[in-house]
Amino acid sequence: MDLTDAAAYHGGAYEHRDAPEGGDYCGTLETAFLCTLAETPADDPDAYQFLEAPDAEAFNEEVLAYRDRLEAHGVETVVRESPHPNAVYSADAFLGFDGDLYLSRMASEVRKPEEPEYFAFAHERGYDPVVPFRAGEYFEVSNAIPSNSGLVLGVGQRGTAAAAERFASVVDAETTTVRISDDVQHLMGALRPLPDGRAAIRPDKIADEVLERLEQCYDGFLEFDETEEVVRKQAMNFTIATDETIFMPDDTPNAESKLADSYSVETTSVEAIRAGAGGLACLTGRVD
Repeated sequence: MDLTDAAAYHGGAYEHRDAPEGGDYCGTLETAFLCTLAETPADDPDAYQFLEAPDAEAFNEEVLAYRDRLEAHGVETVVRESPHPNAVYSADAFLGFDGDLYLSRMASEVRKPEEPEYFAFAHERGYDPVVPFRAGEYFEVSNAIPSNSGLVLGVGQRGTAAAAERFASVVDAETTTVRISDDVQHLMGALRPLPDGRAAIRPDKIADEVLERLEQCYDGFLEFDETEEVVRKQAMNFTIATDETIFMPDDTPNAESKLADSYSVETTSVEAIRAGAGGLACLTGRVD
């Protein structure tokens, strides 16, 4: 992979260069980066982009319970603590793919102070992270979703077209770039890969021309309507463990039943986690 033109490439030594068999291509996790709150934030939730002020103890209990479930299903987990409330949503920052670890350029001023912390954490873990984006560009890597052949890249609120193009130029895989609805923060909110090569989608959030392009990336779709479970309780905000078990919220029974028809499903509480408008997938920095 030629990284000569990348804005920030931190070294060539990479202890994790050999990607595990299967990797992240179908959305399964080999390693999950998780983050807990250092304390209950004192500021107004709008100052750090949460829906409501979280209770740190309750929030952290849910994160650690999720960690325990992941580890029981073969996923290595690495948990850190941060004073930045939004840092708990690690999927926006970390994407390990095909032997490289990519970090975001954050879209909002609120989240930019987290970036040095991400670098330091990655280096502590033995990675030399890649940030291919130039000044003025932004791309949060929860806009990069594994497909059967590589990655689908979303352009929208938190990912510019120029940044997506630059990311596509350095990642060593086939990429498909699509524009996402203005009311979806990240592509992750409308598209989730499934263990059998299909993808879960919210068709109301994906334009017809985008859907046609995605048909080339997956072996069919499992469609979710805009119900209370999907919209307010974020039923599609799920992750897939190494053994292909799907982890999802414990209070979305209709979505759970739909997935359980084809897959192994386990649930866990996300009541406190939702205080920040996030869910399990949002929590999880994905590393192959």
